Amino acid sequence: MKVAVIMGGSSAEKDVSIKTGEAVVKACLANGFEVYPIVFDDNYKDSFQLLKGVDIVFNGLHGTFGEDGAIQKWFEQNNILFTGSDSFSSQICMDKIKSKKIVGENNIRTPDWIETKKDMVVNPAFYPCIVKPNAQGSTFGLSFVKEPGLLENAINHSLAFDSNVLIEEYIGGREITVGVLDNEVLPIVEILPKHKLYDYECKYTPGMTNYKCPIELDNSLKEKINIDTIKIFELLGCRGYGRVDYIIDNNNHHYFLELNTLPGMTSTSLLPIAAESSGISFDDLIKKIIYLGLK
Repeated sequence: MKVAVIMGGSSAEKDVSIKTGEAVVKACLANGFEVYPIVFDDNYKDSFQLLKGVDIVFNGLHGTFGEDGAIQKWFEQNNILFTGSDSFSSQICMDKIKSKKIVGENNIRTPDWIETKKDMVVNPAFYPCIVKPNAQGSTFGLSFVKEPGLLENAINHSLAFDSNVLIEEYIGGREITVGVLDNEVLPIVEILPKHKLYDYECKYTPGMTNYKCPIELDNSLKEKINIDTIKIFELLGCRGYGRVDYIIDNNNHHYFLELNTLPGMTSTSLLPIAAESSGISFDDLIKKIIYLGLK
């Protein structure tokens, strides 16, 4: 089988994407596939003939363009098979506010929020709060704001990454993530960062975060989370694989944060950790994702 692995891109997550791509390439080789690694910035159309000549494209991009439906739409228009969710679902999930609205309207808890843009005056009714770009990943532009005097700087920091900013109620508790593979949930992973927030440094610096999988959790709560995860995955129109992030508060209520349609795919990333816990090796996980994309 011929597999092109695209990585890089021009978003703030370029370096993370290259790490994903390199790990996927190794797994494809281990599976005996004929692999074509492609690293690009905005020049993806230069690879058109190569992409048309493979059986499938493994989308190893992260962030804007790769994850927001843009590249997916181009693939669809050119009848190129690719892994992960389609353009419509990708666009919805990349838009945190849009996805939170859909989930909230379907009776699943999500932290309160308000949206703001440049030069808008906002007065959140909740402190502390989280300020983050609406359409960005890897916690770029993320801030924890304790009091009103710190809000403006946090908003400006987020505006460096996106024109729309999400100000979200901070809910203290356990941060968890639930992987989905072929419309089935993987074991829940608990994230235990050294910092107050699971920020960029904690995500990508060895030793800055501990992960538990599987975790100790009341069976009824675990069942609710798993049911809601599949419900959210289907509500947002996702396919193949993805990862849903939550906070569990001190009253054992879980709150939806976001759905990541192209989660990191190195052997130490969260989705592979969950897969490994269920007996799926990294190489087998990549093979499964590719065959799901061929359906």
